[in-house]
Amino acid sequence: MIYRSIMNAKKFVALGVLTMMVMSGCLGAVDEEFVLSKLPEDWTVKTERIIATPQLIEYDSCDLMEMDLKASISEEYRTQLLQAVDEVYNYRGWGDGMVAESAMDDGAASDTAGTTTKRVEGEDFSGTNNQEQGVDEADFIKTDGYYIYVLQGSTLSILTIPEFGEIEFTSNVTIEGNPISMMLDGDRLIVLSSYSPWNTDQDDELYKLLQWGDGYNSWRSSSMTKFTTYDISNRSEPEVVQELYLEGYNVDAREIDGSIRAVTHSWLDVPGLTNWLNMPSEYWDLDYRDEDNRREFREVIAYETILENTKILNSLELEDLIPKIYQRTGDNIVEHDMRSESCQNFAKPLDGFSRGFTNILSLDLFSDSFSFESDHILSNHPLVYASKDVLVLTESSWDWWWFWGQDEVMEQTNIHTFDISVPGTTTYTGSGRIDGTILDQFSISEYEGVLRVATTVGQWNRWWMDDPEPMSSSIITLVRGVDPALDQPILQEYGRLDGIAETERIWSARFVEDRAYLVTFRNIDPLWTIDLSNPMSPEILGELKVPGVSTYIHPINEDMLLTIGMGPAGEDGLGLDWSNTRLSTFDISNITDPKEAAVLSLSPVENPEEDRWTWAYSEAMYEHKAFQYWGPKEMLAVPLSTYRWVEDSTNDGYSWHYEYVSKAIIVNVNESSGDMFIHGEINHSSLVNSEESNYWWGGDQNIRRTIFMGDFIYAISGAGITVHNLDSMEQTDVVAFDIEMPDYYIAY
Repeated sequence: MIYRSIMNAKKFVALGVLTMMVMSGCLGAVDEEFVLSKLPEDWTVKTERIIATPQLIEYDSCDLMEMDLKASISEEYRTQLLQAVDEVYNYRGWGDGMVAESAMDDGAASDTAGTTTKRVEGEDFSGTNNQEQGVDEADFIKTDGYYIYVLQGSTLSILTIPEFGEIEFTSNVTIEGNPISMMLDGDRLIVLSSYSPWNTDQDDELYKLLQWGDGYNSWRSSSMTKFTTYDISNRSEPEVVQELYLEGYNVDAREIDGSIRAVTHSWLDVPGLTNWLNMPSEYWDLDYRDEDNRREFREVIAYETILENTKILNSLELEDLIPKIYQRTGDNIVEHDMRSESCQNFAKPLDGFSRGFTNILSLDLFSDSFSFESDHILSNHPLVYASKDVLVLTESSWDWWWFWGQDEVMEQTNIHTFDISVPGTTTYTGSGRIDGTILDQFSISEYEGVLRVATTVGQWNRWWMDDPEPMSSSIITLVRGVDPALDQPILQEYGRLDGIAETERIWSARFVEDRAYLVTFRNIDPLWTIDLSNPMSPEILGELKVPGVSTYIHPINEDMLLTIGMGPAGEDGLGLDWSNTRLSTFDISNITDPKEAAVLSLSPVENPEEDRWTWAYSEAMYEHKAFQYWGPKEMLAVPLSTYRWVEDSTNDGYSWHYEYVSKAIIVNVNESSGDMFIHGEINHSSLVNSEESNYWWGGDQNIRRTIFMGDFIYAISGAGITVHNLDSMEQTDVVAFDIEMPDYYIAY
């Protein structure tokens, strides 16, 4: 739970914009003849931004939280309207992707795998490429060594592995919403889906619960996350145990020893609020060169809109502004208000403002009884890292509207830490703040009680500043402490290393025990080796400049790194060739003198520059779960894809189609020397380039994941699953997916 503050009203920072809500007088009516009116002199005064501490302050009053929420929303919309007055449009928005439906070819069902030999992950077969050992990350492919579970479109497909080298269809289950990922533990499978209220049947009880009042198709939250718990003890007929609907979109999830920590971010919609200028006809009749008069019109409309927004906000209750959970069991739906008494499970940074909620849900969805613990932070979109004992959330210290017109505000990142060592319980342990922006989860690590963070200052190019300082990267270490003024746990700086790669930003990072490895880039790629054995004084041990850039670092042993990225653009070794996927190995046996051991460029076609082939894209460059290294065989599987536009000449003229190449390249990696060579390839192109394929959503048809099992490799794409013998690379089995065009495309 979030630490409870003993402070009172002093801990809340008021925006002050709500005072505008009671301003008297009405401006000229827009619906008849528009009349300009004199505005208060101070209506455009910038709201003071108080930069103090990121420490989370737990609310002890729901009224105070309601005031903060309304103030934040009001100021955000006011900022956007003032931008519109200046004809600066810097609006932000979010969109949800759509996932197509699919089905599997029928086959012989099998309830259980054909062998009774125990299959162990990491020894007999590979699983998800997780960042930390013992911390499972959600993904759309899972396996227990006996079955493979695949989310494809709106379908969960379960396939049996009777023996390594074989695969059989077991069952299909249609899932409500758009499945994203899943988590597996024994005979329980948890599917995470994005869900849109638009897809809710009007006769469903849930339909009314998701609406704003009685308004038609006016939703509390346009983005929702659904958790569907399946009992898969009978793989031929999975049964739904329960369904949870969470207001907010999925961020990430971790599973440790059967306990799930799910992180979502909620951004509730408020109908009627306006962040644009609805100008009267008189405005459009003005001479475009008459800027003074045009601006006066914009100011009046902006002011009127602010007053109208204020009126709408004043009419709302707190329950209209905070997320809820809806639990469906059978035909029953239970609405869970996630507020505790006095809203003590909600908190905010002392100096922060946000209308969004980061929701941390501790769930035991693998048990028969439902229970959850929820903690909520008024925050921006978070980044998630977890070890077995620590959950870390990072977020931009201030929302985008803080920066507009604020030359003195620097980009900073809040870091919030939680103890998750007790299953089902999440305990707040302190917050800190660092300069700059954190790239991804691999830029964060916890080791022996010390948190290590890699950050870049200036990565956003400081668009709000006239003359920003050049980019610079740092490694910062933090430890838990106590703020004597607040008498609260904090995360305080313990040590730091500044000045890493001036003018460059971090492209990849990896922490391994008391070492850190960074790749920075501007024109050429330096690999940095950093000693963290004394966390109070991190030290650069070595630097190696090589052409190209690495986007993901994978340690294969204590002396060798394996990376994936892009090669150089030209013979001078500068810039990047975005059509190139490149593997590199680095010998770090002498940590002070790292050396590039080998380089291997990969492409899904022999001559990528010919015949209009596009870039050689690999999802593994940006998604570590697509990168599958198998130590027992010293092999790496890299998915690669490309496509081209093909023109066909017929008697009726010309036609065209897309031709796809979907492959996985298998690479042998010598863990001692770093030498690499291509072992073989798996080609799904014939499955992809069928008449039934729908090229408009063909991204999922690429090979996206691979699983090593014994002497075989399973390659999974939206087109199907193939099995190949690793010695001969001959195909031993295949199951093809029956890809159907989703309904929302048929109209076109």
